[in-house]
This record gives sequence, C-alpha cells and structure tokens, in this order.
Amino acid sequence: MERLRFVARAARASPSILAAEAAWALADLAEEEVPALVPACRRLLDRQPGCGPLWWLSARVLSAGDPVTEAQRCARDLEEDPTSALMLQVLPEGARVVRHGNMGDVVSAELVVMEVDALGPTGMVADSSFTGLLSAARSAEVPVWVEAGVGRVLPSALWEAMTARLCSSQRPASTPGPRGHSTLMDHRGVELVVGPEGAQSLQRAIADGCVPGPPELLEGF
Repeated sequence: MERLRFVARAARASPSILAAEAAWALADLAEEEVPALVPACRRLLDRQPGCGPLWWLSARVLSAGDPVTEAQRCARDLEEDPTSALMLQVLPEGARVVRHGNMGDVVSAELVVMEVDALGPTGMVADSSFTGLLSAARSAEVPVWVEAGVGRVLPSALWEAMTARLCSSQRPASTPGPRGHSTLMDHRGVELVVGPEGAQSLQRAIADGCVPGPPELLEGF
C-alpha cells in the first residue's frame, strides 16, 4: 500500500514509470487481498486522472481472471516499451525535428513530435508544456507526430471515463499530472501515431485501442 501511495502522490515521474510501479504493487496486493484492488485502482486514478497507462493497467487488472499474473504482465510491457526506439527509426533522416518550444522553434522545423499521456477517439491528453508547441505547429502548418507508448491509447469507454474525471476536477481541463498538468487537447494537426506496434495513422491507432471497460472504472467516482 505504501508503494501505491507513492504512485498516487508522485508529481514528476513519467506515466510509464508510474504505471509500472503501480503494476508491481497491485500484483503484490492481489496476492494478499483481492477485494482491495478496486479501491486501490480508483484511488490511483483519482490522484492521477490524466495518466493513460494507469487507466489501461487498472482496466486490465480488474477484468482479469488472474489479477496477479495480469499485473505482472502489464509491468513488463511498460518496462520494455519499444516506442521511443521505434520513433527514432521512423523519423526522416536529416529532418529538422522539434520536441519542445514555441513558434520561434517551430517555423523552421519539418516535423513536430510530442509525447502524449493518453490518446482517445476525440482527443489526447499531454503535459501542459506541449500546449504552446502544438499551437505553434498548427499555426505554421508543420506536421505533428505523436508518441503514444504502451497503455496510452484508450478505447471509447475508458477515454470518456478519463476525460469526465479530468473535467470534474478543480481545473476544468487541466489537473495535476505526472510531470506538471495533464491537459486535454484535440487531434488537429496529428498526421502519424507511433506506438509499441510501430507507426500508424491516427485513425488506425485509435481503432487499435482495445482494453476491457470494467464498470468499477466507468461509473463516476
């Protein structure tokens, strides 16, 4: 439980690291007290509502016949996520790529790359530091590629539950997240999504977001 409290309170770690830590802790918890999984997952999401991998992890663990094995499998998937390496492989050779900055950095770029915390049918959630970068890319009409690692693409039901939880917080579309503030954005300008399965169109990536939607996470809390 102390490990889960650490994840819930963390303010700087990446979504994948948070979710991997939570996965190992949930595996231990499931061995000792299975009924405690639901309140533990709900508490994690209450404190980290914009962390896509935590929604993915919670949905898979709560839907599994063997939550211990499923939590361990999720932890390994998160720790071995190949997305960053795959992104480097598909970037055009010699292209000027911008990952952080504003209009001054973007106007001469050929490509903008941003990492999202979650991706769903109607939008995406990313750290608030990307707001200016995305706005500049749209204004300058520079293509945007999205890096969406393990657990970050959510199906409709989970996406709607997550965005509802974000919007019910004190900040209507921006709440404290793993690295600052998780901010809800739309898809405009996104041309490609790179995830653990490689590069895909936005439409294909969203269609591949297949995770169970347990009622414990879909009901308001």
